[in-house]
Amino acid sequence: MSPNEREKSITGSNDAAIDDIKVVMSEKPSMKSATIGFAIKLLGKLAPLLLGYIFCYINLSLTLPVVIIISLMWLEHKTAKVSQRIRNKSKATSMSRHDVLKVVPELPPWVLFPDRERAEWLNEIIAQLWPSISSHLVKRFRGPLQTNVRKKFDSFRFENVDFGPSPPKIDGVKVYKRSLTKDSVIVDFDIYYDGDCDIEFSMSGAQIGRIRDFQFAAQLRLVLKPIMIKLPVVGGIQAFFLNTPDITFDLEGISGIPGFSYFIRQKIEERLTKKFVFPNKITKRFLKEVEAAELKSLEPAGVLRVHVFEAKNLEEKDVTGKSDPYAILNVGAQEYKTKAVKRELNPKWDYWCEFIILDPYEQYLQFKLFDKDAFNEDEFLGSGLVEVHSVIKEDESDKWFQLDHAKHGEIHLRFTWLNLSADSSDLDEALNEAKALKVNAVNTALLTLYLDMAEDLEVVKSKKPHPYVLIAVGEQRQKSKVKKHTCDPIWEQGFSVLVPNPEEDALTLTVVDKHSDVELGSIQYNLRSLFDMPCMQTSKEVLPLSTSGRIVISLQLRILKSGTLESDDESESSSDDDDVPFRREVRLSKSKIVSRSQSAKSLKKSPKADHKQPSISSTDEKKSDTEELFTKSKAQGVTRAPSMRTKPELGQMELTISYSAPRQKLIVTVHRITNLPSKENDPPDAYVKIKLISPVFQKLKSKTKVIVDSCDPVFEETFEYLVSESDLPNSKLVLTAKSKKVFFNSDIIGQVVIDFKKFHDVDEPVREWFELQHSEDSD
Repeated sequence: MSPNEREKSITGSNDAAIDDIKVVMSEKPSMKSATIGFAIKLLGKLAPLLLGYIFCYINLSLTLPVVIIISLMWLEHKTAKVSQRIRNKSKATSMSRHDVLKVVPELPPWVLFPDRERAEWLNEIIAQLWPSISSHLVKRFRGPLQTNVRKKFDSFRFENVDFGPSPPKIDGVKVYKRSLTKDSVIVDFDIYYDGDCDIEFSMSGAQIGRIRDFQFAAQLRLVLKPIMIKLPVVGGIQAFFLNTPDITFDLEGISGIPGFSYFIRQKIEERLTKKFVFPNKITKRFLKEVEAAELKSLEPAGVLRVHVFEAKNLEEKDVTGKSDPYAILNVGAQEYKTKAVKRELNPKWDYWCEFIILDPYEQYLQFKLFDKDAFNEDEFLGSGLVEVHSVIKEDESDKWFQLDHAKHGEIHLRFTWLNLSADSSDLDEALNEAKALKVNAVNTALLTLYLDMAEDLEVVKSKKPHPYVLIAVGEQRQKSKVKKHTCDPIWEQGFSVLVPNPEEDALTLTVVDKHSDVELGSIQYNLRSLFDMPCMQTSKEVLPLSTSGRIVISLQLRILKSGTLESDDESESSSDDDDVPFRREVRLSKSKIVSRSQSAKSLKKSPKADHKQPSISSTDEKKSDTEELFTKSKAQGVTRAPSMRTKPELGQMELTISYSAPRQKLIVTVHRITNLPSKENDPPDAYVKIKLISPVFQKLKSKTKVIVDSCDPVFEETFEYLVSESDLPNSKLVLTAKSKKVFFNSDIIGQVVIDFKKFHDVDEPVREWFELQHSEDSD
């Protein structure tokens, strides 16, 4: 949407909202009050004429009535203004925050959030220092930044760098309460910059581009820690952006070409994210007595697990009237990307990812949807922001979100909040939950690593190396910064790594020389050994490397335990006025998904089928007890076991139907069919074709293997279908028994149609016998 269109839409919405408020504020008078009001107004207009006539009749001056009339008019106007102000105030007190935001959508943080304060004195200081700050930034552009760019483009040069006279401004400041910040001072700044900067750059002496109208908005957090009893009072400072800053700018010249423009924007955002956005940070130690581990490590509040389930009604971007959509999700510098679904406006991704959260009350999840294009820049399909704290509540963990900056489209996201537990006994529960989800992307623990230093590394080709460390746990990889020309590097760097299974996984540290790519040594640390440590942590452990030298690290392991944020009514009602820091004590309880998933469920066996009951297939045996299962209502004509009184005309099919709410999957197991009719003593070559039909998504089809020459075929095959819990009641499952033919179409033997509107009680499995009926669908 262009700025003009956005402005018109905002203006239009404001006008509409204001009109609505005016309608609400106006009250239609009754007939009697209207008549009285009209009479009073008429007398009020005739009174000056009558008064003037009387004064003229008795030969008095007209000056006095004019003065009286003006005084009365002024008094009436003043009374009306006071009355209107009281009326407006009365109406305003009954308006919700949502109603106010409809009228004025863009308010500064110190207005929207009572815990934010204005900082005009800081803005005044910045304004006076801005010329010097701007001059320093120009030197940085012409110095280190230009040098870095020239490593790839030799002739690159910044011709003109001007940041303009308008300085950045601080919109709001928040200082967290002392009792809730754990030996530190935490300050949040809402910063924005909307200056008239002008940056020109060239290559080989020819101007190729220009950056103008640069805009920047971010939330900066400063952490002063630890608090000390001697000067300088605090031991050090941490500075980082909690969320990815909003950056917009215009590119002119050759750099404005769509592909090149996208490349430049991406590189600027990547550079900023890698340096300053959580979990990355800038630290400065003021006293050597302060432990670097305390200052350079961050303590997460928990982990947010996100299930990117599906989207619907997306915009058509391809010439075929379809799109190839994919989604990008990020919290701060953590980013995940789904696969692209070809030619689909209602894609189902079934993608899982997990984000480490420092402050659930200040961080947000950002999602963007794009149309994959093989030859051009990927086209934008919409985006949105989700406040983390708003979706870790039990009733808000499964939602559809309308896409912003798009004509239409929605995305379906599901959330699970995971607390950090120091109790190793919680691991079994986490492993069971991960096993139930059957997804490789989910983890059960969080490993916090502090990489301190290494000693006595070997030299490479008679030169001191430039060592860095590769950190690996499972499939996750992270990399430390490079230390130049040293055999005794000091990194003092903190990392957080998600662990799939700490009982089996190991931490691998590999020291590598940057210039030669020669491995200087490695160590493999079995994470299971942390279970024997106090609080599952170890400090400054010295480990020998495989070749030569030693490495010093500190480790802490925490188990991911499912929970949900439950705020009582009292706390919710006062949430707008109370300070809500990330250390706030909250009451956590297991979510419904987890509590249901951990309750053991036994399959209901059909009567008269005890020890002879066929076992579920190997894929079915892998199903965990966490699956929530449908029970079928007692519909007419459906029995729980093969009827021995009357032989069914077309035979019977035994099925197990279950639904896993955590995985959002319908699981269908086709066990067997009995008493199939045979033509002229020729048993059928039977198989079952399965279709899941819904008005929301396309038909999902699958089929079993073929069992040759059998009237009682046994299949024992399990099929899974991705379908949301809200869409399932509107779906139908059609199972068609067919006989395979070599040269002709397969003969339809019979059909079972299951309407999920007749299913209820999501608590136990359905293992039932269904009588085959004559086919209603020839497909």
